[in-house]
Amino acid sequence: MIPRGTVVSGPYAPIPSSVTRTSVRLGSWFQRHDGVARALAAVATVLGATYLVWRVIVTSTGVDPWLFWPLLAAEAVGYASFVIMVVETWRLPPTPRPPALDTTVDIVIATYNEELDIVEPTLIGALAVRGRTTVYLCDDGRRPEMRALTERLGAVYVTRPDNSHAKAGNINAVLPRLQGELLLVLDADHVAAPDILEAMTGYFADDRVALVQSAHSFRNHNSVMHHESGRHEQSLFFDVLLPGRNRLRSVFWCGSAAVIRLSALREVGGIATVTSTEDFETSLLLQKAGYTLLYHNEHLVQGLAPDNLAAYTVQRARWAEGTLSAFHWRLRMPFGRGVSASQKLSYVGTLLHYLTPVQRLTFAVYVVLVGAYGLVPVAMPGIEGVAFWAAWMLIAGLTATALHRGVTGRVEGVRSLMLSLEPHLRALPALITRRPMRFHVTPKNEPDLGGWEAVRFVRLPLIVALTLLAVLVARGVDTVGIALGGPAVLPPLSLGAFAVISVFSVLDIAVTVQLAVRAHRRRQHRTLWRFPVSLPARVEGLVGQCVDLHQRGAAVVVDRAAAEFATSVELEVECRSVTGGPATARGVLTITSRAAVGPSGARLRIGGPVVWHDDASRDSVSEHCYVVEPYQARNRVWTRRAPRVPVNLTAIVGASDSTCVDVSIGGAAFLTRSAEVALNQRVPIELMLDRGERVSGQLQVRNVTAVSGGLLRVGGVADWSHTAWLARYGAVVHTPGSRERARSQSLRSSRVPVSGR
Repeated sequence: MIPRGTVVSGPYAPIPSSVTRTSVRLGSWFQRHDGVARALAAVATVLGATYLVWRVIVTSTGVDPWLFWPLLAAEAVGYASFVIMVVETWRLPPTPRPPALDTTVDIVIATYNEELDIVEPTLIGALAVRGRTTVYLCDDGRRPEMRALTERLGAVYVTRPDNSHAKAGNINAVLPRLQGELLLVLDADHVAAPDILEAMTGYFADDRVALVQSAHSFRNHNSVMHHESGRHEQSLFFDVLLPGRNRLRSVFWCGSAAVIRLSALREVGGIATVTSTEDFETSLLLQKAGYTLLYHNEHLVQGLAPDNLAAYTVQRARWAEGTLSAFHWRLRMPFGRGVSASQKLSYVGTLLHYLTPVQRLTFAVYVVLVGAYGLVPVAMPGIEGVAFWAAWMLIAGLTATALHRGVTGRVEGVRSLMLSLEPHLRALPALITRRPMRFHVTPKNEPDLGGWEAVRFVRLPLIVALTLLAVLVARGVDTVGIALGGPAVLPPLSLGAFAVISVFSVLDIAVTVQLAVRAHRRRQHRTLWRFPVSLPARVEGLVGQCVDLHQRGAAVVVDRAAAEFATSVELEVECRSVTGGPATARGVLTITSRAAVGPSGARLRIGGPVVWHDDASRDSVSEHCYVVEPYQARNRVWTRRAPRVPVNLTAIVGASDSTCVDVSIGGAAFLTRSAEVALNQRVPIELMLDRGERVSGQLQVRNVTAVSGGLLRVGGVADWSHTAWLARYGAVVHTPGSRERARSQSLRSSRVPVSGR
């Protein structure tokens, strides 16, 4: 979780953490040194196997089998998880954008008790998705305000008589009404990017592809599971593991942000309803039917992460119970006929992930047995044995850091384990019992008041940490007493054994205490995330700058004269629409905070709730914050990282005839004679493609350079009206490598000429 006081500034660009530098500096270094990471992984895999063989042959002599084998089993489980992680993360392939299909897509948003402030941006985003779409809001809450919102925005409102099978039943109820070839499923809080279908529909040119999953990104960077802005606990899964699983064809549906072939879904009987994790279960049905499930490694939706530990625990408990129930000894869904060996390997890794708390508690029990009772479970051959164990631990940790590529650090991984310790343990009975499972919706848009109420959600890790601390203190006191000439109270213990239990205990104690302190100190009173923006604004007619914004509030920097004594002011904010055009939002800002800006104090930063004058203003704010800001921020990043493809296309920049000389998913460069182009200016652009097709957009000018012949070379960030056409001029590839490498990959895979004349 982000420490208290962390400031998130500037618009967040939703891109994979595995391709951008993070605060985990060592891991980020390995993003561009994959060969070193794989070499480490190979050495660690061999060393780990050697260590386990050594444990069996050398350290079992004379040891009580009831002590020896459970510990070895726990270590073997850890090694198996490590090997599966190595296989899955061995190589992260670039992410292509295959040519988009011109097909019909139904967008289904399932909701139950989410409030209007959550669902409204999701609907606005879905309606802004480019393509031939129909948007359905499936409301199991059957609320009049949701019907009114849906009808006002122009979507289709759907209800059903009951709420059987929760989300799965909600989607199944609307399936007979759907007419499209593909289905995009969105959770109620997941706002889609305008180009999500342009990025994902191309995969369905292969008739055996039934589902394409994309990443889940989260807009509330102050959530309980965020490590830093844009990087959170689930980044490892979406930015590293799933891209790697593409090679193994072991991707599964993650409940939202996925495009599904409707005919395939109907073939397997619709959304599965046996477990509470309908996404995982449905994925298994599709794979057993012979279909392929793929992952597209772009962040194309923005959702809400759990705001506090209470919501986090609800979410993790549901995931754990539903997933483990699929592994029930009578069902064994992931191991049935039709599931390939590579898929089974990944699903074993999933099972071991949920069993990790058992392994961790096993180690804790052994610390107590060794430290308090002197029951050593290994025949440790002196300092050499400790050194062998330490070498394996160190290289395994370094390898994990390398293959995680800056997405998560070693301590962060332990902290995440501590957070999920209790909910995962509570879910374990799902492996052997068939008790009915209730679908608990994760609470959203909640405050986090910290204090002891928050600390109680890490009570089990705290109990374990206090127990380990008591053992270490008791052993230390006993050692000091012996040194002072007193009698021994505890059984004797070798220095090597004490060193091993001390390393394990100190790490667990330190991480748990840090986790509890952070949980206690967290204070987040806002329920809606404020988006950092930089937009022209007017306060009582005076020019200002809007610096953060959402559909219920804003903060503006303005001259002191505009708001020094006022309690409320008229506010205008110049937002932007998805098409790049201006959209002015007008309302009344009630001032609840006021602070001087700068040393002179001539300007004030005022903030508070806003009541917008009309629905159009509120919709403009929602579209700008939830759709336009992340979409344009992502394009700005890919402008620098995605391949630029040389072209020669007739174009218009502003009102001047020009030539487009290179394009990318988020940028373009032109040769023009226009003298009216200035830095940071937004100008309309239009390209004439082959076969008479035209594409338009907006260019934010970033550089203007004079070239020969009296021409200007103008480049910048481009917001295209659609991006499907780009694939014809060279494959659009997102890669962690340099732009030069990306460009070479793009040009090698290009299959069409680049001239549009």
